[in-house]
Amino acid sequence: MKKEYVTWLVRDEQLMEEQELELTIRDLTPGREKYTGLNVKAILSSSPDKLPDGDILWIRSGTGVLHPQPWAIKITGDLGEFLSRSPFNYADLLAK
Repeated sequence: MKKEYVTWLVRDEQLMEEQELELTIRDLTPGREKYTGLNVKAILSSSPDKLPDGDILWIRSGTGVLHPQPWAIKITGDLGEFLSRSPFNYADLLAK
């Protein structure tokens, strides 16, 4: 059974396909670990057929709007508690 995850895009963040990237995801798979947040290295595809051994990734905008089609995600590494990029500051959105 494939696992399901969700991620939120911040501002105009774009997801790069078929390249390894750092991403924060939340586990949606039923059970004790549901809603666990993870910082991972992963490869994504907008076409699940291109990653047949991947899991399901739902994408939401920063305001929570769900993308109509799921993507595929293949987790390649665990980043632990921290991402190497700068944290997002919501005050930046208010300044615009």
